[in-house]
Amino acid sequence: MERAVKEDKWAEYYHSIQESCPWSGRAHKMSKILYVKTNGNCLNTWAKLFPYTKHEAYVYTWPDASVEWLQTMCDGLNEIYDTEEWLWSHPAEGGDSTHIPVLIQQDATQLASLREKIGYVDED
Repeated sequence: MERAVKEDKWAEYYHSIQESCPWSGRAHKMSKILYVKTNGNCLNTWAKLFPYTKHEAYVYTWPDASVEWLQTMCDGLNEIYDTEEWLWSHPAEGGDSTHIPVLIQQDATQLASLREKIGYVDED
């Protein structure tokens, strides 16, 4: 029962961001997103496995993480894993934020291609 409630929250979230991220809801429905409740001890193990799976994204949930911690981790992981793109989200940020703090790992080339298809331009 708890799993069904969590999946509903994710389905609602992906529906809410479909304008900026139209592929995420479909990936969620097709079980192409792996949700990992992790800690610092096993993050690198999971991250190294990602390129060898058929998942489009890993979503690492960190219920007690602060915005600052997520930003720092995300920056460091983007430096280490140059073929992936790491993103973070925290409910305190509002807008299109996730309902719990997360780090997201995706294939950088695939994500760039998907963004190009919808005309999304990253403004650094």
